[in-house]
Amino acid sequence: MPVQSTNPDFDAHIAEWRMMDDALEGEGAIKRNPVNLPKPSGMVEAEKLDVTGNRYLYQNYTDRAQYEHWVRDSLRSMMGLVSRLIPEIELPAGMKGLEDNATSDGFGLKQLFFRMVRQAISHGRVPLVVNIDETGEPYFSTYATRNAINWKAGAMGGRQDLNLAVFIEFRDNKEDEFDHDCKMVYRVFKMIDGVCYSEVLGEDGAVLEELKPLGTTGADNRLVKGLAYLPVIYSGSTDNSPEVDEVPLLTMARAALKSYQLSADYFTALHQTSHPQPWISGIDEEVELSVTGPSAAWDLGPNGSCGYLEFQGAGVEAVRTAMEDQKNAALEAGAKVMDVGGTESGEARKTRQNDQHATLHSIVVTAAEGLEQALRYAAEWKGYDPKQVKFTVKPEFIVTEADAQQILAQIQLWQNGFIAKRDVRANLRRGALIAPDRTDYQIDEELAMEPPVGGINEQ
Repeated sequence: MPVQSTNPDFDAHIAEWRMMDDALEGEGAIKRNPVNLPKPSGMVEAEKLDVTGNRYLYQNYTDRAQYEHWVRDSLRSMMGLVSRLIPEIELPAGMKGLEDNATSDGFGLKQLFFRMVRQAISHGRVPLVVNIDETGEPYFSTYATRNAINWKAGAMGGRQDLNLAVFIEFRDNKEDEFDHDCKMVYRVFKMIDGVCYSEVLGEDGAVLEELKPLGTTGADNRLVKGLAYLPVIYSGSTDNSPEVDEVPLLTMARAALKSYQLSADYFTALHQTSHPQPWISGIDEEVELSVTGPSAAWDLGPNGSCGYLEFQGAGVEAVRTAMEDQKNAALEAGAKVMDVGGTESGEARKTRQNDQHATLHSIVVTAAEGLEQALRYAAEWKGYDPKQVKFTVKPEFIVTEADAQQILAQIQLWQNGFIAKRDVRANLRRGALIAPDRTDYQIDEELAMEPPVGGINEQ
């Protein structure tokens, strides 16, 4: 089979992932794909009569439709909550540099974690690969969900492990520095005689980078260390197995798409209601009527008659109600994914979420575990003890409706000598009124907490 071959699970879910790509890009992407808005039968028949002259009917129908950016807005809100989380990172001394430079494009571990969470929320799947650069240092690469086209797992050492992973990559096709054309290539990871090998093939199957053990660096093809496994992790929305997980925001995306389709009918109906269609009959053939409007008068001759075909719009309200129903369905779906309120214990939450539906809580935990596993792969590759690696994130989301009055009340209590300054800081952090990573000095400086006259002034 050719390198372009895809996993059956990929084929089953690629349409969902493309839908999510369009949903996140926004209205422009939705409207560029005619599949998202089927043509009404009348427009189909009109184009059969004159495809060029009647194409404007569907174009106007599409232009009036409105796509709501619920998916993009929800993702932004969720990432706002995630951005407040502070990862706990422990690495061997020789790997400390990864904290600030961990990815192939130069970002640190914290940004890599946020990137993984974002993609898990939007697509339910984050392909993460550990590799070695030309200097022998490890780095991490993530792939778009739709570019991880094939994978296989088989029995290795008594357990199921990956033995094949294929990814699409894009490379500059020309030397012109201002050109944006790219060519598609396929990066392949596979196990041969218990060692992980890698190669790059072109679309025609031609070898662009020869097959060699992963970790081979330099002009002399020096091997840092052969790996007895594929350093590939498919981080999902509920676990990190190679199987495809559910897309957390898929229900919301479908509701947004259905609302978009309904809006095309709704706004077209409103347009037709406010623009009645004139009709004319019984006029002589030589009579020409090419102008309409309040400044034009028609001479219909002795036998002519005219009138208006008015769109009654009896179903407009029903369509508007259906659009509102889709909005409510989308908001409900987003709330289920968010699921961050309350003081529920980890075990209680785990029991309640035992139905394996993805939530922001499960996504954060899964992404942190996936990144920790990748760091352990890197540590083993470099000869360090994987047990020295730690990357954990406590998914303690605090949703608060606090405002400036609550901050002011805390400061006034301190100024009046009722509570200590350290208690003010603790209360502000506990109530999520300030970022948890702000230092005591920064808090005092930003809130202008000068020592009060008399009363408690503990630091």
